[in-house]
Amino acid sequence: MAALDLNWRVVRWSALGLYIMGCGIFLWWQGIPTDRLGIYGAILVLLSIFVLGRGWQAWWQMMLDWLPFEAVLIAYDYSRGFATPYTREEMDAHQYSITGVRNGLGLPLHVQAPIRADLWIGQHLGMGGMPTTWLQEQLHPGYSTPWYSVPISLTYCSHFLVMPTIAVVLWLVNRERFRVWMRMVVALAVAGVATYFLYPMAPPWLAGYHFVFPGPHVGRYTSDGFDLIGLHMVGGALDQGQYLVNPVAAMPSLHMAYATLAAGFFWFGRRWWQKVLLALYPLAMGLTLVYGGEHYVVDEIAGVAYALVVIAAWRYLRARRRRTSGFETGAERLPQPADSGG
Repeated sequence: MAALDLNWRVVRWSALGLYIMGCGIFLWWQGIPTDRLGIYGAILVLLSIFVLGRGWQAWWQMMLDWLPFEAVLIAYDYSRGFATPYTREEMDAHQYSITGVRNGLGLPLHVQAPIRADLWIGQHLGMGGMPTTWLQEQLHPGYSTPWYSVPISLTYCSHFLVMPTIAVVLWLVNRERFRVWMRMVVALAVAGVATYFLYPMAPPWLAGYHFVFPGPHVGRYTSDGFDLIGLHMVGGALDQGQYLVNPVAAMPSLHMAYATLAAGFFWFGRRWWQKVLLALYPLAMGLTLVYGGEHYVVDEIAGVAYALVVIAAWRYLRARRRRTSGFETGAERLPQPADSGG
């Protein structure tokens, strides 16, 4: 039996080595994946390696743990695409009008409201205008791509990898925490796509493209850093088209929401320096999104608020469950009334 276990460990480590090598080759030749279907397909292959030699029951349990959450998140990706107010032809041609645009619910595209909100924020922060244009003037004054575009691009792209990475680690070390994490991820996804339907909003880069953004030209710089290191982002095996892309899915910023969720999930019970490190991630994401022209500050505030509501709900439900469990346990220890015998 010991020899058999050793053989399976060798098989698992060998398969893991080949898997890592394959991922490295994919990153080098294709780029960083951003579609959920491809990412979760790769995760199922990875977890299948971890359960090699442990029987079909272990593999099937792994699938049962992951597939329900994957199905909901993939449905979220596609429903996000359905929330776009643009036709397939407009999406293919990247022609996104902002005048007289309404989505399938008949709701108009919001353009000026976030600009007014960010103007107010920028003026009160002493920037003299929009935070986006101020940051781009400070950090990207010329036409050349600065060296710090690399960490900025990596921070932006981490949105697609941090969530599933946390899920994999939690599944391996703490299944209950894994289920809690995935429920919170799903709750944020559902809240986000519902808002995209109800409040379609043009992001800064789109407003700048149509010259309604105040101040100088707005660049979209979130992927520039990959040009310096020879990487790029890819959509995956399937043609995304309009089904996974919605250029006006801006309010709230789910990039910011999930960065906040990742920090908040591990926040409680940590030392002060660990909390500082955790806080750096959403702060870096917020700077990246505003500088890159992807989101307004008001979008980010909304994203943080959505994440904090989900975290607060999780903490409340956990505390209530503990109180209920403690009450029931205490009730079991109370002396029961004697049977009167009727």
